[in-house]
Amino acid sequence: MKATGNPGLRCPVCDAADLRPFYAQAGVPTHVGILWPSREEAVDCPRGDLDLGYCPDCAFVYNTGFDADLNAYGHSYDNALHFSAVFQAYEQDLAQRLIDTYDIRDSDVVEIGSGSGHFLGLVCALGENRGTGFDPSYDAEHAEPLPARVQVVNEYFSREHVDAKADLVVCRHVLEHVDDPAGMLRSLREGIGDRSDTVLYLEVPNGLLALRRLSVGDLIYEHVSYFLASSLRTAVESAGFEILDLRESYDGQFLSVEARPTQVPQAPRPTPPDAEVLADIQGFDERARARVTEWADLLDRLAAAGERVVAWGAGAKAVGFFNVLGVTTGVDRVVDVNPRKQGTFLAGTGQAVVPPEALVTDPPGTVLVMNPYYATEIGQMLADLGVDANVQTV
Repeated sequence: MKATGNPGLRCPVCDAADLRPFYAQAGVPTHVGILWPSREEAVDCPRGDLDLGYCPDCAFVYNTGFDADLNAYGHSYDNALHFSAVFQAYEQDLAQRLIDTYDIRDSDVVEIGSGSGHFLGLVCALGENRGTGFDPSYDAEHAEPLPARVQVVNEYFSREHVDAKADLVVCRHVLEHVDDPAGMLRSLREGIGDRSDTVLYLEVPNGLLALRRLSVGDLIYEHVSYFLASSLRTAVESAGFEILDLRESYDGQFLSVEARPTQVPQAPRPTPPDAEVLADIQGFDERARARVTEWADLLDRLAAAGERVVAWGAGAKAVGFFNVLGVTTGVDRVVDVNPRKQGTFLAGTGQAVVPPEALVTDPPGTVLVMNPYYATEIGQMLADLGVDANVQTV
């Protein structure tokens, strides 16, 4: 269904044009990381509408149907990824690169949206730094122990939380959750003040990859903002930062910026997307719907053949994928290595989240891997468990 949205809404990043609707999905779960203790509660979870529009000037994508009142975070939220060895290696390399590139040693580090504090603790341990994180979902009772020099404050970030002594400010996978991302970056710039050597590291999902891979599972209510390189550059530079590095990483799934403060924020100067990018956005609806139909047909054929199917990865991609397909019975289990998720149920469709060992006594014929980047790691875990199943990446 084509989006209708709010056609008069100006781009929240560059304010250069009205957003143009291109994709809609009604009634999606408002949170992908809530730990629902029963199937009934998971199926009856709060819902909202996706109504995506894009800016023709900077290619920013935004959910014009977003309601911030539906999207509060708390202790029952957990979307940690660091239980995967693949992700652990990525974070280790990233932390060491930031330390080495910008000499972040015996320094003060602030992380916005620090979750359990895992990455912040890594940066502080490797560089002997001092760290303060801010995250409303932080749960000290269930979080892993932090180094003595690290603390996480159970609050949303505000301008007052960044003072002039911060040497590195980290903000990973937060900006896409913010309905005024440009305003957040301006606030962050003001908080840094006159210090010119503070380094900002921003990381967001790569919106262009999701569009080109037709990854409907990446379109979730929590992500009100979707960044392509052009819109991320526009947002960062107009907030008063000089970009030192802008790159794709993690199999192209992440988009990151390293920057330093420059002058006071100026009027946005949009970085225009190329024609191919605009074509990817404009043609997404039709191509994505066709891909969803293909997946629905495949799952129907597997069910008709009596094939036992499980999914692997109970994160955002699984919630988005199963809810757009409307799958509630054909796949009744989702494996996840995060022990806090095990024993809970997937938002919207209610699949039980189980540990990998559950497949030994009740083996599947097919395993749907929600994120293709983990396929090798998952294949090895299945082999180690003695589970012989067809591995299919989504």
